[in-house]
Amino acid sequence: MRFELNIDYPVEKMEQNRRRMEARPQFAYVDRVPVGFCLVPRYFAPIFGVPYRELFRDAETQFYWHLQFAKYRIEHIPEDSFCTGPAIGVAPYFDNVIESSAFGAEIIYPENETIFSRPTIHTVDEMDRFVPPEPDAGLWGTVCRWREEMLELAKQTRVTFNGVEGRVNVGGLGLSGIGPHMIAIDLVGESFYAWMLECPERCHAFMRKIVAGMIRAQRRFEQLDPWKRGGTGLAEDSAQVMSPALFREFVVPYDDMIYNAVNPAPGAFRGMHMCGQSAHLHEALVNDLRITSFDLFGYPVAPEVAARNLGGKVLLTGNINPMLMRNGTREEVHAAAREALEHLAPCGGFMLADGANVCPGTPLENLAELTAAAEEFGLPETPGRPRE
Repeated sequence: MRFELNIDYPVEKMEQNRRRMEARPQFAYVDRVPVGFCLVPRYFAPIFGVPYRELFRDAETQFYWHLQFAKYRIEHIPEDSFCTGPAIGVAPYFDNVIESSAFGAEIIYPENETIFSRPTIHTVDEMDRFVPPEPDAGLWGTVCRWREEMLELAKQTRVTFNGVEGRVNVGGLGLSGIGPHMIAIDLVGESFYAWMLECPERCHAFMRKIVAGMIRAQRRFEQLDPWKRGGTGLAEDSAQVMSPALFREFVVPYDDMIYNAVNPAPGAFRGMHMCGQSAHLHEALVNDLRITSFDLFGYPVAPEVAARNLGGKVLLTGNINPMLMRNGTREEVHAAAREALEHLAPCGGFMLADGANVCPGTPLENLAELTAAAEEFGLPETPGRPRE
């Protein structure tokens, strides 16, 4: 075997995690609210003393570190969403720049910071001349190649959980989850907000090109990896500064096209992630985009507001302030978790989490406080109904 890994985690805990997570889509609970975290490689690299840029050297290097990070996470961080069976999940990872790379943005790889993109379109005329990319452009092509390598590496890896044989699952191909409007902002920068008002039709033409490129890539992924897709999640962080009217004009129709391209069936999963203050967009998210899940929504949305606007209508995941989780005391984190549980647990289908993205340097003790609060809170008295 090329890699061997034994993880200290009992099968009984996996089974309980699985039961909690399977109850959630039914807006139900088994014994308490489940807990999960947005923990990405940037969190783990400093713990292992590895330069962050090293993770993107080649597929084998990234695969190796995925294994090490997963073992550490399972053994040290109490949560329910990450380990629900004797398996580790891996996939090619490039922060949030896969689509922007494919569409031609400049990608920067700092030594020890998150990968980011720089705009390459600086005038409206350049936007007019934009041509959608080929389905294997930029990091789209890299992801496909790295996935093939990771599939081979998974066959050469032995994983056990306290001696019980496990496996490595390599994630399927698909769009990374960045929404069309976020891609537009990646390519143009903040000027796009002004252009939407100054030359809306030209911006709509640009958005249609972005969606066309995304759908072409999705169709290629389906040919290369024809697994049944139950839906998709999108992130539209760039949209939370927009008015509801502008959101309905420049985000809703294009996100809807992506949701329908992946799975148009009624009831298909439509996830949405949005950092920042999104309360003014909740009505459009529910009624116009028909989302089924609001994932790791930003901490500026007060729990009682999320419960009032979205409770019982969509699954909710969130939304403890990541800076509080990093810098606050255990008592402060516990109190914030209890407040979220008081308001959101009665809605049903709630998962307690960060809101959003756990910061590097966040103490393990503070992460554990979310699970401690969920266990202390137990089952809500009125599941399925929002707290007034």
